[in-house]
Amino acid sequence: MLRILFTPGDLASTRFLPEPAPMLELKFVALALRRGIRAPWGARWRSHALAAIPQSARPSVSQIGEHFSWALSPTFAVSADLDEGMETFLSFGTQRLREEMALYFSAPNSGVPLLPRYAFEGDRDAGRVLMHGAKAAFTAAMQPYWPDVQANHQSELAQHGRLLACRGIGAALITVIPGARWCGDCLLIDSPQDRTVRLGGRGLLITPAAFWAGPPLVGELPDQPVLLAYPAPAVLSIRAGAESDSLAAILGATRAAVLRLLSTEHTIGDIARRLGISAASASEHSAALRAARLISSRRDGKAAIQRATVLGLDLIRLNTPSSSAGGGQRGPNQVASAEHRDSRSR
Repeated sequence: MLRILFTPGDLASTRFLPEPAPMLELKFVALALRRGIRAPWGARWRSHALAAIPQSARPSVSQIGEHFSWALSPTFAVSADLDEGMETFLSFGTQRLREEMALYFSAPNSGVPLLPRYAFEGDRDAGRVLMHGAKAAFTAAMQPYWPDVQANHQSELAQHGRLLACRGIGAALITVIPGARWCGDCLLIDSPQDRTVRLGGRGLLITPAAFWAGPPLVGELPDQPVLLAYPAPAVLSIRAGAESDSLAAILGATRAAVLRLLSTEHTIGDIARRLGISAASASEHSAALRAARLISSRRDGKAAIQRATVLGLDLIRLNTPSSSAGGGQRGPNQVASAEHRDSRSR
């Protein structure tokens, strides 16, 4: 049983995360890739994701999944951008890094060389190797489905808003969080964990987790809001398979990933590193996209800078679901397309 003790101030400062958190979802994705996930779309997604993950990223995914802990860190929700979140982790001092990694992974005596060196000895070179693999895993296993994750998150927020307006925060919490009920000022949540969390004025930050099907999980660190993640409702689906990514169906999964990456400028070496493929493969895919006038190339000293053309950006945009539930916001590809048009008109 999870027990969360509120003060009146904690109720007033309880809020929902405005965007899904890539660092948090990556933790759950690694476990789902290792063990599967109980969701109607889970088997299809896992099959396609495992096939798409490059060999270079598999050790990192394996380590995260193998050494999964039920603890969370509020820092997981610090950024809606994966790169920013990872850089935040790498910027911590050794002691803070140990605390964070102890929450992200299981016990320090895991027996895997790379993991303890980074997580518990503060070896930043080892940490960057781990983070590089994690980013490649995100590109393969999460990025194609991220628009669905974002749309589902916004749908949940809309539902929460109606609950808050009609029934108040107390009723909203026990409606949204599976197995939750009030006992005085204590929120009781059905869970295999036996844990009591005293908010003590820190407040509660709540988020649905698309790739988690277990009980609600709580994470806390001193002087930070307590993070609570719960499994997103089953009705919020992730579209998995080639039929869900029309761009991949046209170009192939890797070439589609290259084109999406080139919404911003990258060299061939950048493409290879970000997607976990060889430089020769990155060059081959870029040449094919360039021949189809979907990307362009320019010289910058000795480097050849690749960038999607207006045609390429439009192809990305038209084959990527909207990232907002109401359609009122432009996703990153739409913004990139507009910026690219602006630069051509100047």
